[in-house]
Amino acid sequence: MVRKLAIAAFALSALSSGVAQALGLGEATVQSSLNQPLTAEIELVNIRDLEDNEILTGLADREEFVRAGVERVFFLSDLRFKVEMGQDGRAVIKVTSSKPVREPFINFLVEVNWPSGRLLREYALLIDPPAFGEERAAPVQLARTPAQPEQTSPANRPSQSVES
Repeated sequence: MVRKLAIAAFALSALSSGVAQALGLGEATVQSSLNQPLTAEIELVNIRDLEDNEILTGLADREEFVRAGVERVFFLSDLRFKVEMGQDGRAVIKVTSSKPVREPFINFLVEVNWPSGRLLREYALLIDPPAFGEERAAPVQLARTPAQPEQTSPANRPSQSVES
Protein backbone atom coordinates (compact mmCIF):
# COMPACT_ATOMS: atom_id res chain seq x y z
CA MET A 1 0.00 0.00 0.00
CA VAL A 2 2.77 2.45 0.93
CA ARG A 3 4.64 1.53 -2.23
CA LYS A 4 1.59 2.34 -4.39
CA LEU A 5 1.22 5.69 -2.65
CA ALA A 6 4.90 6.46 -3.24
CA ILE A 7 4.61 5.58 -6.94
CA ALA A 8 1.45 7.70 -7.29
CA ALA A 9 3.11 10.65 -5.53
CA PHE A 10 6.18 10.34 -7.76
CA ALA A 11 4.07 10.21 -10.93
CA LEU A 12 2.02 13.20 -9.82
CA SER A 13 5.11 15.27 -9.04
CA ALA A 14 6.69 14.33 -12.37
CA LEU A 15 3.56 15.38 -14.23
CA SER A 16 3.12 18.63 -12.33
CA SER A 17 6.76 19.64 -12.81
CA GLY A 18 6.34 19.11 -16.56
CA VAL A 19 3.28 21.33 -16.59
CA ALA A 20 5.07 24.02 -14.58
CA GLN A 21 7.89 24.04 -17.13
CA ALA A 22 5.64 24.37 -20.19
CA LEU A 23 6.28 27.12 -22.71
CA GLY A 24 4.41 30.28 -21.82
CA LEU A 25 3.63 33.77 -23.02
CA GLY A 26 4.52 36.77 -20.90
CA GLU A 27 3.88 40.47 -21.10
CA ALA A 28 3.54 42.43 -24.34
CA THR A 29 5.35 45.74 -24.83
CA VAL A 30 4.53 48.21 -27.59
CA GLN A 31 7.44 50.08 -29.16
CA SER A 32 5.55 52.15 -31.74
CA SER A 33 3.03 54.97 -31.59
CA LEU A 34 -0.34 55.70 -33.10
CA ASN A 35 -0.29 56.32 -36.89
CA GLN A 36 2.91 54.25 -37.25
CA PRO A 37 3.28 50.60 -38.27
CA LEU A 38 2.99 48.35 -35.22
CA THR A 39 6.14 47.14 -33.51
CA ALA A 40 5.61 45.10 -30.34
CA GLU A 41 7.22 42.21 -28.45
CA ILE A 42 5.62 39.38 -26.53
CA GLU A 43 7.88 37.67 -24.03
CA LEU A 44 8.30 33.89 -24.35
CA VAL A 45 8.89 32.16 -21.01
CA ASN A 46 10.21 28.68 -20.19
CA ILE A 47 11.51 27.99 -23.68
CA ARG A 48 13.96 25.45 -22.22
CA ASP A 49 16.04 23.97 -25.06
CA LEU A 50 13.61 24.81 -27.87
CA GLU A 51 15.08 26.41 -30.97
CA ASP A 52 13.37 29.37 -32.60
CA ASN A 53 12.43 27.26 -35.64
CA GLU A 54 10.56 24.81 -33.32
CA ILE A 55 8.24 27.55 -32.05
CA LEU A 56 5.56 28.45 -34.58
CA THR A 57 3.44 31.48 -33.83
CA GLY A 58 0.80 33.57 -35.52
CA LEU A 59 -2.63 35.07 -35.32
CA ALA A 60 -5.27 32.55 -34.26
CA ASP A 61 -7.82 31.49 -36.88
CA ARG A 62 -11.32 32.92 -37.17
CA GLU A 63 -12.94 30.04 -35.28
CA GLU A 64 -10.75 30.70 -32.23
CA PHE A 65 -11.74 34.38 -32.28
CA VAL A 66 -15.42 33.39 -32.37
CA ARG A 67 -14.99 30.90 -29.49
CA ALA A 68 -13.16 33.51 -27.40
CA GLY A 69 -15.71 36.21 -28.21
CA VAL A 70 -13.04 38.53 -29.62
CA GLU A 71 -13.78 40.68 -32.66
CA ARG A 72 -11.41 39.99 -35.56
CA VAL A 73 -11.03 43.35 -37.27
CA PHE A 74 -9.55 43.59 -40.77
CA PHE A 75 -6.33 45.30 -39.59
CA LEU A 76 -5.29 42.12 -37.75
CA SER A 77 -4.75 40.36 -41.11
CA ASP A 78 -1.69 42.59 -41.58
CA LEU A 79 0.04 41.42 -38.38
CA ARG A 80 3.25 39.38 -38.73
CA PHE A 81 4.75 37.22 -35.97
CA LYS A 82 8.38 36.14 -35.71
CA VAL A 83 10.26 34.38 -32.90
CA GLU A 84 13.61 35.96 -32.05
CA MET A 85 16.21 34.67 -29.62
CA GLY A 86 18.47 37.20 -27.92
CA GLN A 87 22.12 36.73 -27.04
CA ASP A 88 21.09 36.64 -23.37
CA GLY A 89 18.85 33.62 -23.98
CA ARG A 90 15.71 35.75 -23.79
CA ALA A 91 13.13 34.90 -26.44
CA VAL A 92 10.38 37.14 -27.78
CA ILE A 93 7.74 37.13 -30.46
CA LYS A 94 8.09 40.23 -32.62
CA VAL A 95 4.69 41.47 -33.75
CA THR A 96 4.78 43.91 -36.67
CA SER A 97 2.52 45.40 -39.29
CA SER A 98 3.22 47.08 -42.60
CA LYS A 99 0.28 49.46 -42.25
CA PRO A 100 -0.01 52.22 -39.64
CA VAL A 101 -2.14 51.61 -36.58
CA ARG A 102 -5.09 54.03 -36.63
CA GLU A 103 -6.89 52.82 -33.49
CA PRO A 104 -5.46 53.34 -29.98
CA PHE A 105 -6.50 49.84 -28.88
CA ILE A 106 -5.77 46.49 -30.55
CA ASN A 107 -7.21 43.21 -29.28
CA PHE A 108 -6.10 39.88 -30.78
CA LEU A 109 -5.42 36.18 -30.13
CA VAL A 110 -1.92 34.71 -30.49
CA GLU A 111 -1.44 31.02 -31.20
CA VAL A 112 1.87 29.31 -30.38
CA ASN A 113 2.70 25.74 -31.39
CA TRP A 114 5.78 23.70 -30.48
CA PRO A 115 6.57 19.98 -30.70
CA SER A 116 4.91 19.10 -27.40
CA GLY A 117 2.11 21.61 -27.11
CA ARG A 118 -0.10 24.47 -28.18
CA LEU A 119 -1.00 27.72 -26.49
CA LEU A 120 -3.61 30.38 -27.22
CA ARG A 121 -3.67 33.76 -25.46
CA GLU A 122 -5.53 37.03 -25.88
CA TYR A 123 -3.62 40.33 -25.89
CA ALA A 124 -4.93 43.87 -25.68
CA LEU A 125 -2.41 46.51 -26.73
CA LEU A 126 -2.77 50.20 -25.94
CA ILE A 127 -1.11 52.33 -28.60
CA ASP A 128 -0.01 55.75 -27.32
CA PRO A 129 0.00 58.84 -29.51
CA PRO A 130 3.46 60.02 -30.54
CA ALA A 131 5.29 62.29 -28.09
CA PHE A 132 5.74 65.83 -29.26
CA GLY A 133 9.03 66.37 -27.40
CA GLU A 134 10.17 69.96 -27.49
CA GLU A 135 7.17 71.11 -29.48
CA ARG A 136 4.97 71.00 -26.41
CA ALA A 137 3.89 74.35 -25.10
CA ALA A 138 5.58 75.51 -21.94
CA PRO A 139 3.31 75.45 -18.93
CA VAL A 140 1.63 78.77 -18.38
CA GLN A 141 2.46 80.43 -15.09
CA LEU A 142 -0.04 82.88 -13.79
CA ALA A 143 1.36 85.99 -12.16
CA ARG A 144 -0.04 86.54 -8.73
CA THR A 145 -0.53 89.97 -7.32
CA PRO A 146 -0.39 90.36 -3.58
CA ALA A 147 -3.73 90.90 -1.96
CA GLN A 148 -4.32 94.56 -1.20
CA PRO A 149 -6.41 95.70 1.71
CA GLU A 150 -9.66 97.28 0.75
CA GLN A 151 -9.46 101.05 1.02
CA THR A 152 -12.44 103.13 1.84
CA SER A 153 -12.73 106.73 0.88
CA PRO A 154 -14.48 109.17 3.11
CA ALA A 155 -17.50 108.97 0.85
CA ASN A 156 -17.64 105.16 1.22
CA ARG A 157 -17.27 105.16 4.97
CA PRO A 158 -20.36 104.28 6.89
CA SER A 159 -21.91 107.36 8.42
CA GLN A 160 -21.95 107.56 12.15
CA SER A 161 -24.76 109.12 13.93
CA VAL A 162 -24.21 110.82 17.21
CA GLU A 163 -27.04 110.83 19.63
CA SER A 164 -27.24 113.45 22.30
